[in-house]
Amino acid sequence: MSLLNRFLKTISSIHPSGLSESQRRLLAQLDTRKIYVENVRSLLDVSHAEALRILETAVRQGVFVKWVEVMCPDGSVAAAAPREDKLPVTVHCWVEGEEGHLEETDFPTARLRKTTFYKLNEQPDTIPHSRTA
Repeated sequence: MSLLNRFLKTISSIHPSGLSESQRRLLAQLDTRKIYVENVRSLLDVSHAEALRILETAVRQGVFVKWVEVMCPDGSVAAAAPREDKLPVTVHCWVEGEEGHLEETDFPTARLRKTTFYKLNEQPDTIPHSRTA
């Protein structure tokens, strides 16, 4: 079974009323490289906590992996990593300088906003036969 189908099956089993066909189609259209809690909350019409529970269940089942991104002051993504401690210490962001020109500025990652997102786990669950003893 494909990982996306596993994800849809996971959501169907967790979501109290299951998934309608239109919800399944919308979820299948999500960019599986970057799914935010708000995407799932909105598509399923559930609370933030319920959407988070669904995504975390998918992580525990190996369907998704959780990542974190750090945002520049203008909202653009400066860097992303599997865990916050794997983000760079500083990031480069473009900000408007005193004369109205864009200037590249270094920011400490610790002072910038971070957002969690989920992505489809593309790693195989098992070791291929060619790698076994």
